[in-house]
Amino acid sequence: MYAIVDIETTGSYAAANGITEISIHVFDGQKVVEKFETLVNPGQPIPFFIQKMTGITDAMVAEAPYFQDIAEK
Repeated sequence: MYAIVDIETTGSYAAANGITEISIHVFDGQKVVEKFETLVNPGQPIPFFIQKMTGITDAMVAEAPYFQDIAEK
């Protein structure tokens, strides 16, 4: 089994930017056997160019959980 992980962030500098979306798909070699997808509140505004690139807006993450609230999932 293996997992494919996709993470969207507010920028490319890990120490200063936050996660806006996480998607994890677990494969057994034939099919997806488990998946987890959620928007994440980065705790900071999403720059306009990142909103245009990802399609994720401040309004979309306003009520989303913070990373620390979902990290153990």
